Amino acid sequence: MRVLMTGARGFIGSRVAARLRDLGHEVLDARELAVGGDLLGGEARARAVRAARAEVLVHTAWVTSHGLFWTSPLNADWHEASADLFARFAAAGGRRIVGIGSVAEYDWSTGADRLAETSPILPATAYGAAKARTADALARIAASAGIGHAWARVFFTFGPGEAPSRLVPSMAHAAIEETRLDTGPAELARDFLGVDRLGEVIARIAASDAEGPLNVASGEATRLDALAGIIGGALGRAVPIRYSARPAAAGEPLSLVADTSRLAALGIETKGLLRGDLAGYSRMLAAAAAQR
Repeated sequence: MRVLMTGARGFIGSRVAARLRDLGHEVLDARELAVGGDLLGGEARARAVRAARAEVLVHTAWVTSHGLFWTSPLNADWHEASADLFARFAAAGGRRIVGIGSVAEYDWSTGADRLAETSPILPATAYGAAKARTADALARIAASAGIGHAWARVFFTFGPGEAPSRLVPSMAHAAIEETRLDTGPAELARDFLGVDRLGEVIARIAASDAEGPLNVASGEATRLDALAGIIGGALGRAVPIRYSARPAAAGEPLSLVADTSRLAALGIETKGLLRGDLAGYSRMLAAAAAQR
């Protein structure tokens, strides 16, 4: 299978690209084919599609600056660029498109124990709104062209290469450096999946015939205090945390957990993997800190 990838060197995209290659597929980096052009530019997208002659498009590129992506005006630009890329790829004879969505697309105010792909869509952020519009555009374009498509809604992830200010490395470094970390409530629960697992899941979705939205997550709730416990256990020292020292953002729910039934139906099991992946990553961060 010949795959055109955007964001092939990014945090998530690099893992997807590596796993696709492991599975025997040819992966083409859209940025390289665009001859250094910015994929927000129409001509760069056109060059990449023309040069690739690919069967499948996996689109992971987006604005990703930690903390800033929630409100960035680039979200609107990436929505427009993505819809144009999908249309160009379909017109060039592509047979399948896989896009990357987000938990931020869902309505967070329902109080649902788990969010399924059929849960209400009502984004509370510019990022979530742009992703939801892009999912709609992909569904329309794929239906019109008669091609396959999937939309991988990613929940929360961690792993090598992420910003040090993100939650998991912040907890690990607090333990390593014995410095207090201020967080939200101890009972705040999120659905985490290591980025290497995440890349594998998205690669398998790309190589499948699965259609429409799919939650990509562990399907398990992990509270902040449990997360700190796993990290502290792996490092052999407690994570010094002051819970509830940082207020939750307006409208942010205590729990965001995925229903992963659709993944399981594809034979993709993601439950029970967090503890080992998180412990291994924490020890990697400690080893890196010891060498500095």
